[in-house]
Amino acid sequence: MKAEDIFHATVKKYQMIQRGDRIVVGVSGGPDSITLLNLLYRYSEFYQIRLICAHLNHNFRPGDAEKDAEYVKEFCRARHIPCVAEFVDVPDMAAKGGLSSEQAGRKARYGLFNRVLNENKFNKIAVAHNMEDQVETVLMRLIRGAGTEGLGGIRPVRGNIIRPLLETPRALIEEYCVKNRLNPVTDKSNFQPVYYRNKIRLELLPYIKANYNGGIERALLDMAQILRQENDYLDGACRKIFKEYVSEAETGRLEFRREDLMGLHNAVRRRVLRMGVEYLKGNTDNLEFGHIEQVCALLESGKTGKRINLPRGLVAGIEYGKVFLDDKQDSKKALDGVYRLVIPGTTRLHEINGIIEADIIGVDRYVKQKDCDNNTAFMDFEITGRNLMASKRKEGEKFIPLGMKGTKKLKDLFIDAKVPREKRDCIPIIRNEHGIVWVAGHRIDDKYRINKSTGQVLKLEYRQDLTGEEY
Repeated sequence: MKAEDIFHATVKKYQMIQRGDRIVVGVSGGPDSITLLNLLYRYSEFYQIRLICAHLNHNFRPGDAEKDAEYVKEFCRARHIPCVAEFVDVPDMAAKGGLSSEQAGRKARYGLFNRVLNENKFNKIAVAHNMEDQVETVLMRLIRGAGTEGLGGIRPVRGNIIRPLLETPRALIEEYCVKNRLNPVTDKSNFQPVYYRNKIRLELLPYIKANYNGGIERALLDMAQILRQENDYLDGACRKIFKEYVSEAETGRLEFRREDLMGLHNAVRRRVLRMGVEYLKGNTDNLEFGHIEQVCALLESGKTGKRINLPRGLVAGIEYGKVFLDDKQDSKKALDGVYRLVIPGTTRLHEINGIIEADIIGVDRYVKQKDCDNNTAFMDFEITGRNLMASKRKEGEKFIPLGMKGTKKLKDLFIDAKVPREKRDCIPIIRNEHGIVWVAGHRIDDKYRINKSTGQVLKLEYRQDLTGEEY
């Protein structure tokens, strides 16, 4: 098969691209990203998409990096593709932030990609990981002792990030570049066993292939796919258990009955506890297997008053038959920005690690509000309009909650829903020029409900940003 054949097959298999998508393409100038940009450009009319290129000079290779940036800008100019090229001193960023070069580089890149996306009202980010990148990632995580989530490797689609080349071999990408005379730049550091990933690529994988398993790549890819599917199934099952067992106290901490958790299989119990951390922090960064095992040991001890500290300001404890997770840093969070919703598309609420997905659907795909969770809302798009903003609560605001006749103060809604005072500024309030449209996670305003004359439906989904993967 050719690179373009696998590209199309991957896009179709994972439904990566929809008509009208506006895609930010992360481009370094190397063979992978140039192939990705060129394929998306060549088939932009076929997919009916718009593109913008984002390039970051990491300051890793002074001199060569500037030439790479010029190459990318010229490549885009020749094809009339808008290009945003910026410089970030990543080595300095890593030193000041206590990060590795790889971590700092990733943070800087995705910071640029997301800013370009929001500023231009685009809705997706395309990055150029290939099949060998997937193999290397799985092997790296295996060595580090990752669980099933990590061993599933890089996800083809994660949130609004798509990876159309993830199943394309590097050799076919290089062949495509030669055939189409793209002349990508070459990063010589990729051929030096300096970084951890490079050592895997240049030293460990060749050794395993020569001495143990010549088909190691296929074996790792198959394993990753199986684990992704099984992990998704387990995650869905455990999420139902989490929703059933967890409660949120007025202080904002999460509580479980000890006897409920004790009745679970260890594998399910660990996942449910991780979901508690994810709920409070938005992700499970820096949370290791040993931390969850400490909470499980606390649970088994049953000793009232005992507490342990977890990463990022979390505390776990046990009190009178209840196990709790408490975020001591949560009161410092607030949604201070004002965000214009990308419709259709994705809007990231950076201060609270939140995401709002917006879509316009036919009334035949509408789900009654009582049949979906509170984080999803369906409204009459012709009444809401497209000019919607997300920000925190305002003093004295009122609206008409769905199903009610009169107005209700936002403050009273939070009191009735037992939302802790310190968490109220973290809840996105969606407004148009007339006032509140939706209190995310709670109620829409009654005047935007679906009715017999509704033509187009606006679907909004609020969730936590879980895209903070390492690669």
